[in-house]
Amino acid sequence: MKINQKTKIPAHQKNVHEYSVKASTLVDVLRGRMKVKQDFLIFMDMKNHEKKISAAEVVARSEMTAQYLMAQGLRKDDKVVIMLPTGEEFVYVYFGTLMAGGVPVPVSQPAGTSNLEKYLGNLKHIIVDCEGKFFITYDKMKMIIGSMVGITSLGTHFLFTNEIFGHAHQTGEKFPLPEIGSEDIALIQYTSGTTGHPKGVLLSHKNLIHNIHGIGVASAMADGDVGISWLPLYHDMGLIGGLFTTMYWNMPIVLMKPEAFLFRPQWWMENIGRYKVTMGVAPNFGYHYCVTRISDEDLHRIDLRTWRLALNGAEPIDRITLQKFIDKFRACGLRDNLFLPVYGMAENSLAATFPALDNTTVVRRFDRQMLEEEHLALDSDSEDSKDFIDLVAVGYPLLGQEIRIADEKGNTMFERQVGEILVKSQSLTIGYYKNTEATNNTIRNGWLYTGDLGFILDGMLFISGRKKEMIIKRGKNIYPYDVERIAATVEGVRLGSCAAFAIENQEEGTEDLVLVCESVIRDKEKIEDLRKAISGEIMARLGFRPDDIRIVPKGTVPKTTSGKLQRVLCKKIYLEDDFIESGIQDKILLFKTVILSYFQLLKKMVSGFFARSRKAV
Repeated sequence: MKINQKTKIPAHQKNVHEYSVKASTLVDVLRGRMKVKQDFLIFMDMKNHEKKISAAEVVARSEMTAQYLMAQGLRKDDKVVIMLPTGEEFVYVYFGTLMAGGVPVPVSQPAGTSNLEKYLGNLKHIIVDCEGKFFITYDKMKMIIGSMVGITSLGTHFLFTNEIFGHAHQTGEKFPLPEIGSEDIALIQYTSGTTGHPKGVLLSHKNLIHNIHGIGVASAMADGDVGISWLPLYHDMGLIGGLFTTMYWNMPIVLMKPEAFLFRPQWWMENIGRYKVTMGVAPNFGYHYCVTRISDEDLHRIDLRTWRLALNGAEPIDRITLQKFIDKFRACGLRDNLFLPVYGMAENSLAATFPALDNTTVVRRFDRQMLEEEHLALDSDSEDSKDFIDLVAVGYPLLGQEIRIADEKGNTMFERQVGEILVKSQSLTIGYYKNTEATNNTIRNGWLYTGDLGFILDGMLFISGRKKEMIIKRGKNIYPYDVERIAATVEGVRLGSCAAFAIENQEEGTEDLVLVCESVIRDKEKIEDLRKAISGEIMARLGFRPDDIRIVPKGTVPKTTSGKLQRVLCKKIYLEDDFIESGIQDKILLFKTVILSYFQLLKKMVSGFFARSRKAV
């Protein structure tokens, strides 16, 4: 690949600024938080009513939880699987586990019943893989996990919060709490299991504290800052980016339930003004959700003048969404330089890069053909979407971190050249639990091979796609998100619910582009019109058409617990022909209804027969 000599700058950035962390363990951070007079945790319920919890109360309830767990047989380094909703009990169980010397393993709750079998399969794998000594959940989950409770081979004790907090207050033998060190594991964060079984990312207290210290410095956290989050605490963005970071930097944080945000997104906006919030965090879809679901009539109740930073990560960042959000809420006092597009991953605790605060949102336009065919990011001034692609920069490495762009052999490339993004830092995991092969494939010579594709320009990192999800069609590198974003602009397509992927075409020696889109439309003719509209829009904007477009019902396209599209899993379902297309769904529902009615009638007839037989006897 030829590039101009002036651009031959190695694609390697390192943050060498000196720093010193303020604590050794998360438990130390929690105990230190008791010295701060400001509010600590402000939990909001499903009616948006608050409950304030002090740091002293968290310490006391966590210590009682630790005593209860130790009385049940928990020993140092035992794993505790935690399946609890966002709320105070999650915090008590998490820190109680740490205080008792255990290792918390947070897991998600099932999202409905559509993929329950897969969910339970992954959950069982996690319990076995992490060698979970205890599984802690709440009473309502008994029906979901009931089949697991009786499996003695799991070797797991199932505990419910009503038992823990119903007995935790009782006095009795006090166990000495074990010493906790910075190298002890403070969290096992399991990956989503998109391409196989979930893998457990091992994160020590040192890893996490290094990361939350860097996040605070990069975002200039200070006295007077207030955080807000509706992200679930079982996920790293909500747990580390929300709870741990604000705790470390002595900030109050408003914690909403994810379901409350989905039910009333305006509550998120209203709470920002109510509590004079300065910092919030959400993936891209959260901001778009507010744009589409909050009516203009509700804007007069929203005051966003105190909001100085909105972190945006966990999924591709769409500049159009950012602009629409700012345009909609500017009348509420929103600042134009609000957004802070960031980049990170579970294997690096959370964050890897942040933009500079004096230039938070950098959008650059690049030549589409050069990016797709030559893997080179050259500037473009074109106004034709076939000729350009806009990308949002995700900034520079955090304190003590470095990133570089590497070719297939691991050699460092130059600025503007597209390659795999590598990360090195003290936030980096030591590996996946009990999975040496996966660890060796992912971490080499101290570098994390992320699987993400990108380039560095002017010292800033730009993300262009995922290595394993890239679509190669007639020599072009097609970025799935580019196709999905355009399809989502067509009326009738559900936003954030399109998945694009490649299917090998052996006859033509290339790859076919498949697009799966969710829609609530059910009429067969309207579905066909929607399919044509999607194909036409992609052709007009990108210069090619998808080879197959599937229109499927709401909730069909698989996603991770954080809302990321699972394109690889979607491809697997497509290849197995397991999608139920819209239009066919109604017939299936009708068939199921008829069959169910038949069996109910049959049941009544049989019951009546036996009732008459008993009377005759």
